[in-house]
Amino acid sequence: MNISARRGLAALTTAAALTAGLVAWLPGRAAADTAGWPATDGTLLYNDLGSLRYINPDGTRSEQFYETADQAAWSADGSQIAYVGSGDSRLRTKTYAQESISGNDIVMPAGSGWHPADPTFWYGGGDIVFTAGGRLRVAVADSARAPQTLFGTDVDGCDSKASGAVNGKLAFVRTGTSCSTTGTPAVWVYDGPTKTFKKVAADADEPSMSPDGQSLVFTRGVAGHRQLFTVKADGTGLTQVTTDPVDHHRPAWSPKGDRIAYDTYVTGSPDAPSGSQIWIHDLAARTETRVPTAGGTDVAWQPLRKNAISRVYGADTYGTNIASSKWTWNTLGKSVPGLMNASSAVLISKTDSAYATTAASLAGKKHGPVLMTSRTGLDSSVQTELKRMLPKGRTVYLVGGTGILNSSVASKVTSLGYVAKRLSDVSRYSTSVAVAKTITSAPKYVFLATGTDYHNALAAGSAAGALGTSGSAVVLLTEGSTMTASVYGYLNKYSPSTTKIITVGVDAESALTKAYKAGKLPHWPGTYSYYRFGGSPAPVAARLAEFWWSSSSDAAVASVNSWTGGVSASSATTTFGPLLWTDVTSLTYDTKWYMMRTSASLNHVAVFGGNGSVDAKVVPLIGRAIGVDSTYTYTPYYKGDIPQSPTARPLSANTANTANTTSTASATSTGRPVPSPDLAPLEVTVSK
Repeated sequence: MNISARRGLAALTTAAALTAGLVAWLPGRAAADTAGWPATDGTLLYNDLGSLRYINPDGTRSEQFYETADQAAWSADGSQIAYVGSGDSRLRTKTYAQESISGNDIVMPAGSGWHPADPTFWYGGGDIVFTAGGRLRVAVADSARAPQTLFGTDVDGCDSKASGAVNGKLAFVRTGTSCSTTGTPAVWVYDGPTKTFKKVAADADEPSMSPDGQSLVFTRGVAGHRQLFTVKADGTGLTQVTTDPVDHHRPAWSPKGDRIAYDTYVTGSPDAPSGSQIWIHDLAARTETRVPTAGGTDVAWQPLRKNAISRVYGADTYGTNIASSKWTWNTLGKSVPGLMNASSAVLISKTDSAYATTAASLAGKKHGPVLMTSRTGLDSSVQTELKRMLPKGRTVYLVGGTGILNSSVASKVTSLGYVAKRLSDVSRYSTSVAVAKTITSAPKYVFLATGTDYHNALAAGSAAGALGTSGSAVVLLTEGSTMTASVYGYLNKYSPSTTKIITVGVDAESALTKAYKAGKLPHWPGTYSYYRFGGSPAPVAARLAEFWWSSSSDAAVASVNSWTGGVSASSATTTFGPLLWTDVTSLTYDTKWYMMRTSASLNHVAVFGGNGSVDAKVVPLIGRAIGVDSTYTYTPYYKGDIPQSPTARPLSANTANTANTTSTASATSTGRPVPSPDLAPLEVTVSK
């Protein structure tokens, strides 16, 4: 999905604001400044006779990759590699971490006959571009969705050997006018944000884009040998880098941008065997250094970029709720980089989880925070927060009847200059219908979750709210495994062929099945489909995150024991990424699994609540799941405020700034809307 820069994201390094999506089917992104690429140089990865090996640039710590593979590429933070299997020619990704959970297959369309080659990560790591059938294709790095053609038609030329950068630039080779003709290869650059093309070098091959997207290196024949050349991405500054009488192949720019690794073939002698070797050219010193013991080809240089972990918390769980609002929404009359302007607010009772579960879906639609207050009055802290961030005259929604939030709450909201609108009915279940009707009159998605436990409903609410102000997804509550009349009456008005019904948890699925069999949905056809998420809370949230969000760069984590933490987390990040659950002292297996599978794009995780809610020992576990070792920056936001200590405030001047946006996620910094989720693997068809 599309990510806006915000205070939580202001802690990110440059690349974190550049996470991207599947450009073949999404609108263009806004460009961002990437000067001063923040990654450091990591491990070299190269092909050694059909297998991959890792080695440090100085020749130490040489290790075998456990699968036979070729044509490897690193994600922008060095947490994943993409490669082509030597035996089956399948395109895969693997996490480069200390855990056993890893791996996605990029599935080619049935019958396409595609044989993928030369994968590269693009933008922040959410996309993989590769060659198949003479065309460049693009796929979501963490998804089994079928890849799409990246651009153009086959008459443009035969394209291959792409190399991507975090700013959306993509270098590639174009040969001839089509794949049925032959011609001299040339290096082109495609600018993803502007969707423009530029031929930067003729008679050129094997390009490698610098990680910041400002320059590229390629090979060209000179006096019988392949030499290295550099050129800026705009086509200026062409420079020959090497002149020695050997062939230089497959250059790879170092993440720091000061060295270039490549492979060359050395003819044997009585003192040394022949074979391929890995060398490094130092751009400043103009020297060549061999990587000891590295005999192979197709080198890829790992960037080690710091991801970000935030902790948003207050003095207690209600303080965390206020902190989450301050962390997300601008103060009236001010414009802080990364914050948004609120259009509304949603009030819930801080002592009733049942009426809180659908609030995030409403807040996403109405573009505002979810705030907790006492049943009998509007807490002073909530009054202060409303006055801080919400203009007078805007609507404040009260979820629940007077038994949940009594009339004095509404009266106080009105006296502060806001419009109080109560959404309520006789029960939590019928109130969920009232909330749904306020969100949309034409739901595209209906999530069903039990109202007797908050976990699945909060995760569903986070997903529904992710559609933002254009939202057409709602959450309805079941009474355990039973569906009340108000809920099945609502469902009966919509056809499951056009409104997708998604059950979150076994109770909700059982409630739907029983209602249908009992004839409570007479307008539904004799055969219909729904989509099922089953299991315990943490696995359900992780699976929902995987299917609903596409290459999200953000995620929110709350304690599985804290519904208030879950509300604050989903409210603060609902249009930016999923809600995930964790144990207090350890990272839940399924949450860790999700983070590792999506680590190529996931570069910021926000933890909600203090150490008593999510222990400090969980933070490094998150860091290892989304990145490599301890390559992350941790920033605590006590009461939602940016730390005043310069050393504790890792703000980047290069981070994209959309502080003034009042739009939904579909119009923010990357230009990436929430995708239409691929629910096909979850489909269940029912016939009478």
